[in-house]
Amino acid sequence: MANLLETTEKLIVKQKFEPLEAMANAAANALDMDALGNLGEVANTYAVYTNDGGDKFRVVEQSDYCGLTGRCCCNPNHELKLHVYAPGISDKDEVMTFDRPCKCGQCCACCNICQQEMTAYDGVGGQMGYIRQPFLGGGFSPKLQVMDREGDDDPYATIESTATCCIAGLCCDHTFVVKDSEGNEIGRIVKQKPSDFQQLAVEIVSDSDVFAIEFERNLDIRRKATLFGALYLIDYMFFENEGQGKIDVVNQECAFKCCDCYCCGCVCPCNCRCGGGGGDGGDE
Repeated sequence: MANLLETTEKLIVKQKFEPLEAMANAAANALDMDALGNLGEVANTYAVYTNDGGDKFRVVEQSDYCGLTGRCCCNPNHELKLHVYAPGISDKDEVMTFDRPCKCGQCCACCNICQQEMTAYDGVGGQMGYIRQPFLGGGFSPKLQVMDREGDDDPYATIESTATCCIAGLCCDHTFVVKDSEGNEIGRIVKQKPSDFQQLAVEIVSDSDVFAIEFERNLDIRRKATLFGALYLIDYMFFENEGQGKIDVVNQECAFKCCDCYCCGCVCPCNCRCGGGGGDGGDE
């Protein structure tokens, strides 16, 4: 793993589009049954590229479909493990893994069961780092703490959104700044806005997103790997929400999410609806 991240300064992460999920969401919209969308939920796959477009990693989610902590019941807060493969080295032996337990997400981060966390491991199972959501989730701006090991009292870095009280939506980039314990910026994670109409359409009907992550070149490779894992935790926390829009052809209604309102870990979508018989629109 050392050779893979030692000189890395920027990575582009693209989530694979899953037609089955898009079709399940369309059916759920037409029948007005949100739970139906989870029946089509499949494990995520991500392609990771260098800044010049070269293949770097392939990331594959391993999680149960059914069960009390599975995707069908608990998405996007389900228990999961992400396996990171280096295509140029091996398609079978992972170089890193990221472990996340099931949590009660999108609610006030006031106790352990509601505070998101993830642990990063190297290819042989040695712990490289630990990420957790602090008490009350950073207040009005989403925040994560990064430590060398679970149980450490003092984080060596924090990851905090530049936005206040709102997150997600398709109209702009969403930036999370990484700062060390002295307040110096050492990296950033950006959920990129759609670059063209095709990407916009994909994000409207699915949860497929594009991220970029930047590190300081001389940052310790174990810490780079942990921040790389934090990108996926952010995706599941804020952007794994079954698409940004709902188009119901049967009932001639559409709804688009403007943003998510955020406070102390609580996430509440703010949607704009139009159509549905009377043609009245409104926010909710």
